[in-house]
Amino acid sequence: MFCIVSFIVLSILSIFSASNRELAREALSCVGRRVTLRPCNTGFDEKMKAKILGVVITRSEKTARFLNKFFEPIAWFFFILFVVALLFFGRGLYLFYTTGSCNGVNAAGFCVFDPTGKNNEVSTIESCKVKPPTLDDLTLQDVDLSLFPTQNPDAADKIVMIGCYHCDYTRKAYPMMTKLIERFPSSFTFLHYPVKESNDYYSKLGYCVNQQAPDKYWQWNAKMFEGDKALLDDPAYIDQMLTDLNIDSSQIATCTNDPATEEAVQKQMTEITKTNFYGTPTIFINGDVFVGPKPFRVYAIALKGFFYWLR
Repeated sequence: MFCIVSFIVLSILSIFSASNRELAREALSCVGRRVTLRPCNTGFDEKMKAKILGVVITRSEKTARFLNKFFEPIAWFFFILFVVALLFFGRGLYLFYTTGSCNGVNAAGFCVFDPTGKNNEVSTIESCKVKPPTLDDLTLQDVDLSLFPTQNPDAADKIVMIGCYHCDYTRKAYPMMTKLIERFPSSFTFLHYPVKESNDYYSKLGYCVNQQAPDKYWQWNAKMFEGDKALLDDPAYIDQMLTDLNIDSSQIATCTNDPATEEAVQKQMTEITKTNFYGTPTIFINGDVFVGPKPFRVYAIALKGFFYWLR
């Protein structure tokens, strides 16, 4: 199968060099005959064999004799090697397309299609557990999601996102969740966890907005992920955001200082830690878990399948 490998190599080289195009055409003719178990009638394989041996013999006569004697088995060896490499390439490409990583979902190993590893970046949290949580530990079992705001609660498809308003990676992923549920109406539950903030004020803020104006909560939540995250630390910016949504900022301020709110938010934090998450964003889609901001297609495929999401 030397001619098959030669055809592929020469086809690539012919793009840059016209001198290789005739050889590529001969290789194609040879391939057509070899795949039907017929010998080449163009003399291509002998011509290429002579070229290779002519180069090798000037360096090592012994090696040239060895190649001449076992040329066909060696050609088959390289063909099989090429096919194996092609299969691994295809597998890596498929996994990257469907999971965002060449090595499978949430795998942080090197991927030639994502050399910087941006699809697996997270804002990590500190853990007091003896055994730090891993991918296998992530779960929604026994987590009381009724304590958190949920959009389209009766939808069959379920999306649960653990994120942080100040986390760059959550800010990258959240707009994709919005786009996802707009395209494929799904149940969406958002769990805020203060990975980057020094306190739970923003969790209280979200809780109070949902309590005071549940019909405005999702608009408010989306705005929290827009613009410069540094603005979130400006009380005037938050007040203006609430005012723009016709939410009484004074009532929200009273709510955030209420001991009952502190108690409610601590219950939420307890439930979030039951998921064993170790960084934001962590997104559960119909039982699958994604850590880090994946491409939109990965979330869509997990939600609706490989072909359905293309509609």
